[in-house]
Amino acid sequence: MLRFDDFRLDPAALQIFRGGAQLDAPPQVVEVLGYLIDNGGRTVGRQELLDRFWPRAGTGGDASLNTCIRRIRALLGDEADTPRYIRTRPRSGYRFIGAIQATAVAGPSRRLGRLAAAGGLFAALAVGGAVWAQATVFRPQHRIAIEGVQGLCEYVLFPKFNAGLRESFLAEVGNGLPRGYSVATTDEGADLLARISVRQTPRQTVVVINLVDRSGGRLLWSGQFVGATDTNDYLPLQRALAQHMARGLRKALAERT
Repeated sequence: MLRFDDFRLDPAALQIFRGGAQLDAPPQVVEVLGYLIDNGGRTVGRQELLDRFWPRAGTGGDASLNTCIRRIRALLGDEADTPRYIRTRPRSGYRFIGAIQATAVAGPSRRLGRLAAAGGLFAALAVGGAVWAQATVFRPQHRIAIEGVQGLCEYVLFPKFNAGLRESFLAEVGNGLPRGYSVATTDEGADLLARISVRQTPRQTVVVINLVDRSGGRLLWSGQFVGATDTNDYLPLQRALAQHMARGLRKALAERT
């Protein structure tokens, strides 16, 4: 949960609250705002936002981005001329300038979501506990094995990116799976396989997930996720991609149930 002034933003649920009331905001508006907050230490370029959120919009992407930024400002009661939250750098991009507050989140499910977003050992342990509890109570009928991430480029920008992406994805995807599904720590007993491939350039990283029926090899679902490559620090990209991948897979599974 991200908190600034009297706002609370839930990146996993794509919801934003002011005080105790949920605000009426399209999920993409909340997602773009969350991305600006995550990258608050720098100006996020317009092209980076277009590549990430409107990769297939063509010339219409600029108008969509402009509309999205206006909606964010309206949502926050912000002004372009005297910004408190979103500062525009002309012909460059946007930067979140609000002060993020550290919050103590109560309750096991919210604490788990926060730990998963942060990444690390405790997140992995918490997610593992959540998957075990779900398996015990709901007796899942389908188990998903996450294969090692395959690189499809002739060169490697970050040698440990693929392994870290898989670990981040494992931490994210186990939280909030639909009833009837669980994540398998090994291939044993899994009837579904999630196969992940990465194509990466100094400008852009593209991740594709294919969910495959293990018994017959049938493709059940495929999703593509795009993010701007930061050659100075790939961890925020790794975390953001893992969150989007997990959200996409959970949505696809929910639609099948």
